[in-house]
Order: sequence, then C-alpha cells, then structure tokens
Amino acid sequence: MKLFLVGCGFTKAVFPDAPLNDELIDALEKWKPNSSASTLIERYPTKNIERALTNLDVDLSTLSATSEDAQSLIEVRRRIESDLVGYFSRFTASVELLDRTPWLSTFLMQAFDPGDAIITLNYDCLLEGALDLNDLWSPVGGYGAISNPLINNNEYQESPITVLKIHGSTNFIESRYFDNPGSKALHFEFNETIFPKSGRGTSFGGGVGGNPRVIAPSYVKIPNVDLTYLMLDAIRLSCEATQLVIIGSSLRPEDSFLTLLATNFLRQNGWRERRIVIVTPEADAVTTKIKQYWGVPISQCLVPICGRLEDSVGEAIQAVRRPLRA
Repeated sequence: MKLFLVGCGFTKAVFPDAPLNDELIDALEKWKPNSSASTLIERYPTKNIERALTNLDVDLSTLSATSEDAQSLIEVRRRIESDLVGYFSRFTASVELLDRTPWLSTFLMQAFDPGDAIITLNYDCLLEGALDLNDLWSPVGGYGAISNPLINNNEYQESPITVLKIHGSTNFIESRYFDNPGSKALHFEFNETIFPKSGRGTSFGGGVGGNPRVIAPSYVKIPNVDLTYLMLDAIRLSCEATQLVIIGSSLRPEDSFLTLLATNFLRQNGWRERRIVIVTPEADAVTTKIKQYWGVPISQCLVPICGRLEDSVGEAIQAVRRPLRA
C-alpha cells in the first residue's frame, strides 16, 4: 500500500491564492481586518506565524495559568484557531472545480488505489471532498478513528481511502458527551458543501455546543487524545506501506512528527525495496535533507520530482506506478 503525506502545496496547486505557511499571517490580515493575526504580530513582530505562536507558547509556559496575561494569550491563541477554521473553510471541492482542474481527477484516479492512506497537514477539506467526488472516500472509516454518530454506516461502503488529519480540520468538532460533560470527543461535520457526493442532501453537525478543532502552526503542537490516535495510526501505516509519497510538503523542522514518520518508514526489514516519492518545487532540497539525516546511502529509495503538482501529474503517477526494486 501507499502512504501519502500531503502539505499545503496541494491546496495551493488547486487554489493559487491559498497561502503557504510563510504567507499565512498576511492572508489572515487581508481576509479579516483587525484579525487575531494583527493582535499576534503586535506582540510578536514577525510575519512567520510559527515563530509568533511559538513565542506565545513559550510565554504561556512561564505564566500562572490564572494570571490576566496568561488568559489574554490563551484568548489570542483561541481566536487564531477560530480564524484559521473560518479562513480555510472556503477551500472545498465541487463538480465545477474538478471541471476546471481536470488534472486533479486524473491524479486521484491514477495515483491512488483502494487501501491507500493519506496523512494530511491541511485544515481544509479540499482533498477528501475531491476524493468523495471520485468515489474514493466515504464517511465510514474515511477519517480513521474520527466518526459522526449520526451517520448510518449501512448506507455507505467502507471508505476506499483513509484520510488522517493529524493537525485537525475545519470540520472537526470537539464537544462534551451529553451524559458525561467532563469528557470530550471529536467528531466531524458531514454535509453537501464539504462532501458533494456522499453528503448530498445531508447536514450532520459534529456535536452540540462544540468547537472546531485544529492545531495552530507552532513549534509547540499539543493534540487532544483523538488527534493523537490519528498520529499513532499514521505511525502504524508507515510500517505497512511500501511507498511514502510526499506532496506539497518540505518536511519543515517545526513538525518533528514528520521526521519520526519518515524514519519509521525506512526503519523496516527490506527498507532498500521501499520508495519515497517527493513532489514539490523544493524536492531536491528535501531529498538532500533526508540523505544527510539518514547517514547511510539511500539514494535508491528517493525519487525527487521538482515542480508543482499540477505541472508534474504525469511524472508523479509514473513514479508511484513503477515496480519497486526486488
């Protein structure tokens, strides 16, 4: 099976105005005047959202949780997460979108097989919506351990592809149990806007009185238990996969989990027969980074494809379809 790791470059390939990480603060400020991003950079003057939020988290660690300053910083962080959900909610799939980007369906239908899995770092629901339109996703197992109790599983097939959103999602809702308000659970919203095919005529929320759940881009990433389950599933799948396909991600150093994932993928018996395909404009730099980190010759396992996904679909499909080394 193939394990795909998808970053923000995927969304940008479909929506050219979607921001990369170092463009995110400017995008949030432009989208919403007097936004939480403006408040954040007033206190931490930088246009890099990871650095600003990391400084915020460091300051929080030195303060009493009940202090006025700590409560102010917690509120800024909460507003950042809320704004991220609001901003990225607009990047969704539709029949019209697929008509305008025929390369996208070509890639999904020819690069993926039933049983493959995707780890995505993106908050938006573009990828799973596009998979849904191509009959490659369903709400039964489509998000791994994250479910929606209102869905009748008998009405849908098991999802051919599993999408693990380890940083949360615009449609992930964390809410309290009705009969145990001291505990929380994570469910997903299921509706026609996000899932144009399987969700047609449906609108199931993710929980009464809940809040969207995303992990803000900081060097300090603190998942809840449900997102931690997704990370553990990702580690397990990295053992089972024979190909790791990285799309639109440069394996940024602030997310050490990605290093752990790639290390575990190659730390298996028969690792020389495994393959890492890297599709990004920075593919050569990512390949060099992996070689230097690993320390032993692994060039035969690495297939860099330098270019944006929309310009490299044919080469990417050919790479993942090529027989593995025996």
